[in-house]
Amino acid sequence: MNGEITRSAAEEAKRKALEDLEAEQAQSRRLSDDVERLKGELLEKSGAIAQAGKVIEDLRVANTELARSNREIERANTRLVGENTALEESVRGTFPLSDFFFEVCSVSFKVSCIGVCRS
Repeated sequence: MNGEITRSAAEEAKRKALEDLEAEQAQSRRLSDDVERLKGELLEKSGAIAQAGKVIEDLRVANTELARSNREIERANTRLVGENTALEESVRGTFPLSDFFFEVCSVSFKVSCIGVCRS
């Protein structure tokens, strides 16, 4: 009877140990799956971060090009203002009444605009 109790206790201990082992293996598989899933997410995020870095660099390049174009436009505009000023002075010098003519045209235009707006 003593041997039977010992054998029964040993079998119960063995069964319990196997259950514990199976539970540990199941938990290990779940953890391994979680690790793999997290690695995948990390790779996706790393890729997104790298892509965002590329976009930022592209935007910096575009911004530099736009700034350069803006400076060129400002220089061209300055040249055109200078040419326009020179032409206006030339026209005023050629036509002494040009200032009077410009004022008459301006008043005439304003009057015609008021007439059109009221219609």
